[in-house]
Amino acid sequence: MNNDLLIDDILKEKANGEALKLPEDLNLKIKQTIEDLPKRKKNRRLAKRTAVAAAVTLVAFTGLSAAFPAYARNIPVVNSVFQFLSDKNIIDKEYVKYSSDLNLSKTSNGTTVTINSIAYDGIDLSIAYTVESEKEIKNSPHMLDKEFKINGKVTSFSSGGTGKLINKNTYVGVDSFNVSNDYLPKEQRKYILGGDVVIPDNFTMDLNIKGFSDGSKGQWEFKFKVSLDQIKGKVKSMKTSIDLSKLVPNLKINEVIFTPMNTVLRTESDNGTVDDSARYIIFDDKGRSLLEKGAEAFGSADTNKMYWQYNFKNIYDDTKSITFIPMKENRGYKDKATKDADGVYELDSKSTLLNLNGTTVVSEGKYGEYKINKVELLQDKTLIYYGCTNLLPSLDPYGLVIKDENGNRYGLQKDVVKDQGHNKFVAEIEPLHKDKKYTISATDLEKLYDVREDLKFTVDVK
Repeated sequence: MNNDLLIDDILKEKANGEALKLPEDLNLKIKQTIEDLPKRKKNRRLAKRTAVAAAVTLVAFTGLSAAFPAYARNIPVVNSVFQFLSDKNIIDKEYVKYSSDLNLSKTSNGTTVTINSIAYDGIDLSIAYTVESEKEIKNSPHMLDKEFKINGKVTSFSSGGTGKLINKNTYVGVDSFNVSNDYLPKEQRKYILGGDVVIPDNFTMDLNIKGFSDGSKGQWEFKFKVSLDQIKGKVKSMKTSIDLSKLVPNLKINEVIFTPMNTVLRTESDNGTVDDSARYIIFDDKGRSLLEKGAEAFGSADTNKMYWQYNFKNIYDDTKSITFIPMKENRGYKDKATKDADGVYELDSKSTLLNLNGTTVVSEGKYGEYKINKVELLQDKTLIYYGCTNLLPSLDPYGLVIKDENGNRYGLQKDVVKDQGHNKFVAEIEPLHKDKKYTISATDLEKLYDVREDLKFTVDVK
């Protein structure tokens, strides 16, 4: 979760003022989108920090649709984008199981975009796509300027994405669109672009992409059918009335939803800022963590309420119950972030020398510890074997950073780490050298978060 800290205040202040040097998987060119959102007079739909492959989630309001284009069937660069990204530990494997292939291509201004496949569970519509450019792709091209229609009606969705460069001219990614809006009271849905558009189980979508986050511009127009047929009978909803007012004023848990692709938490509270909102750690009854994938909020000045929808990893087949542990960021702590020589923002961290021949422990106090059990130095790569305890498997299992004496960084982010199960992980990074010294560090989570185990609650999976 530590990469998520680059959002909110830091990003709002810096996005339009100077070029941010972010980690490779966060290097999005975020311009007007974030600043535009709070300008809505009565209502505001906000983007919360996400933890999907350490990718930045943006809210992008979209509206007008495009004409139905002619398509060329295209042989995918990889057999399955969902499968490729799942194998890289960037997305969950459930997207592969519930995906439908499309392979629709459109070329504009020397860039070919292919919609390879989609996966839909009534909450998120995830679109797997390939971008092939005549020019070198230097930054991850997420869908930034886009327009939608559902069965011919203009609407808008919040979205976020992740992916990976295949080579200097080819990128494969998944952008997920938060299609559901029924967590909002009916009177609030009218403020969404296009009004209260009902999303049926089966619909036709017009998607007009006009710009990507790497600066690419053009017209990539698609039309395709979306269906819930694959998950019918596999979605469960639990209405709740859990009061967490001790954490956030008038915070209530309204609903928990289980789909084959997501675990969804819906809440409401008094209107406030993203920094004042709650976050949640989730474990199932077997002690397995369900990581947060993303969230969106809608603030209403009319009702003085803020409505949140959080998406987490889906439950396991044998999960009987899940426990939510609420937490908040400690106010003002992110203001202390500093920028290093490479332009990367950093919070206080806990660090120690990395033992290349034995065990290394990075303690996060009451939240647990990272334990590096083995460092395997190979000719072309280094393998880091580690585990984490207590709350860390759900709080921040991919938060470790290795630095050498020259300040070079090797992040153990999700896309270089394989989850071995039972809170054990193996990271593959560039070769380290036995004759050099390295430190390993993690954000000081005790300073960053106030985790309220006294307010945890459990929901049975029925």
